[in-house]
Amino acid sequence: LSLLLPALLLLLLPLSPGRGGAATAAKVAVIPPIMFESHLYIFQRLAGELHARGHDVVFVVSEGRELPPSPHVRLHRYRGLFSSRQADEFLQEKVQNIFSGRLTSLQLLSILEQYERNCDVMVGDRDLRRRLEAERFDLLLIDPNEMCGFVWAHLLGVRYAVLSTGLWFPAEIGAPAPLAYVPEFNSELTDDMGPLERARNAVVYAMSRLGTHWLILPRFDAVIRRHWRSGGERRPEKGEAAAAVAPMPMAQIIAGTDFWMLCTDAALEFPRPTLPHVAYVGGVLTKPAGPLPTDLASWADAAGDVGFVIVSFGAGVKYLSEELSLKLAGAFARLPHKVLWRYFGEKPHNLGNNTRLVEWLPQNDLLGHVGVRAFVTHGGLNGVYEAVYHGVPVVGMPLFGDHYDTMTRVHAKGMGLKMHWDRMTQDDLYNAIVDVTSVP
Repeated sequence: LSLLLPALLLLLLPLSPGRGGAATAAKVAVIPPIMFESHLYIFQRLAGELHARGHDVVFVVSEGRELPPSPHVRLHRYRGLFSSRQADEFLQEKVQNIFSGRLTSLQLLSILEQYERNCDVMVGDRDLRRRLEAERFDLLLIDPNEMCGFVWAHLLGVRYAVLSTGLWFPAEIGAPAPLAYVPEFNSELTDDMGPLERARNAVVYAMSRLGTHWLILPRFDAVIRRHWRSGGERRPEKGEAAAAVAPMPMAQIIAGTDFWMLCTDAALEFPRPTLPHVAYVGGVLTKPAGPLPTDLASWADAAGDVGFVIVSFGAGVKYLSEELSLKLAGAFARLPHKVLWRYFGEKPHNLGNNTRLVEWLPQNDLLGHVGVRAFVTHGGLNGVYEAVYHGVPVVGMPLFGDHYDTMTRVHAKGMGLKMHWDRMTQDDLYNAIVDVTSVP
């Protein structure tokens, strides 16, 4: 897929003069989300592949966003609301609120409000606006998690494509969605629905459309209206209707996207109608396993025939609740396998001798090790596709966002088991891990 993505994008990029006069190079802008580092990983991989083919890639990020030095991208900085540290602290606060029992929807709404505020600041930065206009980009690449990308595409007047890092397949792009067998995002349903499930699916679909058109998009419509004339957009010429240069509604901007690349795959997704300008590109980060660091290689090899279990809740979830940590630690201690757990915070008092805590682990390389037996995770798409790529069964405890839909598909496809972190017992988790490691 690292080869497929650039090839798909090349279909959109107009040929422009490159070095030596060859019409090969194009200039691509990326506006990554202001939080959720896992999304950034995908765009960094794509930037590397595009750069290797001679294209110029520009990331638009805040001054406090920490990015490792890379020859693959240029950066345009602006004074945003969050540094990397502040974004992480804000996200961890929301995760803790979810663990404490507060409504997940309210936490996601709070995150949306920060996206809107940051978009207003970013678009209102006159210096940034001038710099981006001067670049004359051939294409702007959008993550729909960062709706401000659509705002910038309209204000700059450039072609734009979407790389959706989640399972979002919005009805707003015009794809048919027969509710009898196409589960709506966040419904936690499969394609096998009875009358009650279909009714539930219809309700979730209606709520999604209302939320999108009355709660989400109007926020960014307002940003466009506030800044439409601030950057010097042209006025109507003689004989031209004023509407021709009036700001376009967000719904129309989204529908006008040239190309949609969805981070899903037929191996995981349920069958559904699609459109000619939609492509499945799931598993962007999957690759063969590399060598492990010496200490982890020794640890993994020492597991022998019993093997080991990998536990990670991704870059976005550092601190689990005490109750959940104790459930996990207790279940892991009963396993015959060794356990490597990416963990932050105070060590659980019931941690078993078979369990090792680390703050970082080379996830893909461990999943490709011959000794791995299972992957315990929150159900993030990147990790799930790495597990599927290496043939490792998954035990998932979704927390928010597309985690629930991802694990619904993993469970339905027989690739693992979906658990509910707030309802499961220690025995439930132990039995689930035993199940996926012992049943072919």
